[in-house]
Amino acid sequence: MKVDTDPLPTADATYVEVYDCNMVNVVDLAPVKAVPEKEYEKKVRDVYPNAEEELVDFLNRCKLNNS
Repeated sequence: MKVDTDPLPTADATYVEVYDCNMVNVVDLAPVKAVPEKEYEKKVRDVYPNAEEELVDFLNRCKLNNS
């Protein structure tokens, strides 16, 4: 075993030719709709569990709401 050798591979050994390039078709963005803060807070409350709520209770609530 050589002690003074560099354990990292050399740069020419790690170079890879580009095989394929994926292209993405960019379309128009969806219009941004302003949501009032009160409505936003209500939506967040419905989707995320409350701090004191047990996970089982949250999952049952979601199941009952079909969300």
